[in-house]
Amino acid sequence: MADITVVIPARNAAATLDAALGSLAADRPAIREILVIDDGSDDRTAEVAMESARRLGLPLDVVSVRLGSAGAARNVGIERASGTSIFFLDADDEVMPGSLSQLGSALAGQPRAGLAVGASIRRAKGRSDKLKTPHGYGPDRRQNTRRYLRNELWPIAMGSALMANWATAGIRFPETIGLDEDTCYWAALLARAEVVAIETPVLLYHHNEERMARRFITAPRKTFLAIARELDSLEAAGVERDALQWRKAWIAQRIARQLIKHRLFTDAAGMMRAVLAHKELGQSWKAAQYLTRIRIGRLAGIRPAASLAAPRRTLIVSFDPACPPTSGADLRTFGNAVAAAEVGPVRLASIRPAGSTRPRGRDIRVVSLTTEADKRSHSLGWRRVKGENRIPRPALARLKALAREFRPDTIVVESIPLFKLLQPLRPLTRQLILDMHNVESDLAAQTPGNAPSAVSPEIRQLERRAAAIVDRIWVCSKLDRERLKAIVEHGTPIDIVPNGIPRAKGTSELPASPGTSDGFPVILFAGHLGYHPNIDAAERLAGIILPRIRQALPAARLILAGRSPDPAVRILAKIDGVVLIENPDDVGPLLSAAHLCIVPLRIGGGTRIKILEAMASGVPVIATPLAAEGLDLTGGQDLLLSDTDEGLADLAVALCSDPARMARLRARAHDTAWSRFGPQAIRDAVRHGLGLDGTSR
Repeated sequence: MADITVVIPARNAAATLDAALGSLAADRPAIREILVIDDGSDDRTAEVAMESARRLGLPLDVVSVRLGSAGAARNVGIERASGTSIFFLDADDEVMPGSLSQLGSALAGQPRAGLAVGASIRRAKGRSDKLKTPHGYGPDRRQNTRRYLRNELWPIAMGSALMANWATAGIRFPETIGLDEDTCYWAALLARAEVVAIETPVLLYHHNEERMARRFITAPRKTFLAIARELDSLEAAGVERDALQWRKAWIAQRIARQLIKHRLFTDAAGMMRAVLAHKELGQSWKAAQYLTRIRIGRLAGIRPAASLAAPRRTLIVSFDPACPPTSGADLRTFGNAVAAAEVGPVRLASIRPAGSTRPRGRDIRVVSLTTEADKRSHSLGWRRVKGENRIPRPALARLKALAREFRPDTIVVESIPLFKLLQPLRPLTRQLILDMHNVESDLAAQTPGNAPSAVSPEIRQLERRAAAIVDRIWVCSKLDRERLKAIVEHGTPIDIVPNGIPRAKGTSELPASPGTSDGFPVILFAGHLGYHPNIDAAERLAGIILPRIRQALPAARLILAGRSPDPAVRILAKIDGVVLIENPDDVGPLLSAAHLCIVPLRIGGGTRIKILEAMASGVPVIATPLAAEGLDLTGGQDLLLSDTDEGLADLAVALCSDPARMARLRARAHDTAWSRFGPQAIRDAVRHGLGLDGTSR
């Protein structure tokens, strides 16, 4: 009889979920339902779950929530379960074929048992597999609970146990902790119901030691106190106080061990006070060993290890809100924030007021430094050179308060227009970084003829002064680094942090070609439409390039998409074949419908986001050499290049007339974007740019 509810909490689990679901296929006759609790994923978790279920013939439902903890997601599963028994499985683990049937038979054979536990195999990188067989359980529930909390019984791995629905009624996982929440749940269950154990391996689970260590050393005191509160609450379920006190001291000792390992000796000393307060563990040889290591480390002045496991707090300051990201500047800033969040908490602060959007599934918080009322307040400095942003005085006061509260290891300031923030922020962090989206003085030199420049020639002096203040500078390309080296006189490290694929969703499959029912070709130009280089490009696209293309391809359409369109761009929407889409929430659908992306920049630099985004989506790119400058792309293979508007139009017509060549260009562009500008490449570059590998490019 199919009576088991399988609950799988999942967050950004697209890469592993298919294997997890595949491992359940052999037990299909025993499964009543599978509930995938999708907790705010921003990859293809839900789609992969449904596709796998259809292929495998599994009864699956995706429940979309935004809770932020595995415990809370499991609780949703408990509340929705309709089976007579419940089985939890993590999205990156796999069960052995037939395991659920074996656990179900064992549970049915012992009517007084509320929990069936099987053996599990732990797999960790660089280590041999380890078999954990449950043994030592007896009929005394009180004794089982005590021994479990004191580690005298093997921990019950999530995915190795089947619970009767009656046994778990009213018992829930703690939702405020990410460590030992399973121990609290199992302890409450053991206090209520008897256990039946089988020695057959039922689970293969993957143990990520680095991720576990990071959980221990991020806000260790707060983590310990939260776990201690949850353990204390178990006393009401009949759990012995002595066992709970032992467990709390052991947790403190376990956290101290990781802190010592990462040379955080002051925090480790504080944690050991909780260990010493326990009569048994405080007098153990391990406690003495840890105290000795702490004293030696503090006397020797050993500094904390800079590693991925050690959390690094990063504050990123921008002018416009970077979340939700839309234009090139905030796409870059948000992408860097996501990469920085891999090594610790991030705060995204903007001068202009931000909305209420909060990034899902990441330790990133968005902060506004001004309100609408601050528009009338005085600004920093007695004068600004053309190209600097106006910064209200209240913004600096709030930024300083944020820095003192957050205590960032690194502050990253977005570009020279925020120059006036550098000196005030200098004493508030150990590492100050200037992220130069553009070499602004080079942009000023590019302005053609008598056209007005967006920046003053004086901006070069600000670049030189900034280099003397900050510890490191980030640029987008090798070319920008060489240009900047020729300007600055100080030996400040200049790191290349390239732009990544914006809104990368964790999949690198080439999308299907768009249809032609809405015209052919559909040409997309996306970017900040209030930015002078983009205004110039849009005007030439609509006034010169599109008309020339329509002479050969009358159904051609131009889509201009972006935020804050200038009045000059708004007028272009009156031209036949031109569509303006203001402030799009998501350019993904626009890219999916586009046949070409034409980027006719003749001034500008920096992010090149629009090219990367198009290539990653399989949209062929036709651009000026300047537009693709610094990306090290191969003309004729990764994209098509021309210096003139007429040449760009002719390339578009020729490409649209050669379907085979268009298909080759789509595939090549897509592969290049994902291999060189994918998420892992950006994570590595940001980690390097934060100085975590001790070098500079």
